[in-house]
Amino acid sequence: MNERTCVFCGGKDSKKNLLRWVMFRDKLLPDWTQKTEGRSVYTHFDKKCLCGIYGSKKVFPQFGVQNGSFGIPETEILDFVKKQAEKSVSYYIALCRKSRVLLKGQNLISEEADQKTVFSALFFANDASVKTIAELEKKTGLKGTPTNFSKRELGKKFDGREVAVFVLKPSQQSEKLMFYMNLLNNFTSGDI
Repeated sequence: MNERTCVFCGGKDSKKNLLRWVMFRDKLLPDWTQKTEGRSVYTHFDKKCLCGIYGSKKVFPQFGVQNGSFGIPETEILDFVKKQAEKSVSYYIALCRKSRVLLKGQNLISEEADQKTVFSALFFANDASVKTIAELEKKTGLKGTPTNFSKRELGKKFDGREVAVFVLKPSQQSEKLMFYMNLLNNFTSGDI
């Protein structure tokens, strides 16, 4: 497992669950894609660690700098992470649809569940019918995860038509989409 340590709280986690920070042109910047070359530090995505890095005395010495600066002001970091999570959700929805690991709509999901298709996650819009959710939870054997999107807002991320529910089949893309959906849900619910 690729574990890293949060530079603020000292907690360990898989690097895919942490935000990577890199020094670029004398500015410390979040590396959302984790692909920029060079030395780095990591933080958790929670508000305490994201904002805490700004006052941490441990950060800049790791880059051989005593007093550096940040490329994104502390007042904007939570907004930055939320916007990046929204972009990532849209990207992974498109990728999951293209690779056919995402199915949307009650009828299609029910048909696939009847054929014993294995699903890894069930998501539903915040205004989806309780009856629909209960039926699909029973058919798929999964506990549904609410999103902070209405059917209409969720539909905009797909093809413009309202989407009440969607499921994911197990895959690396669906794991990424689940991560960003949960991250975005936490941001909008205020847990982060």
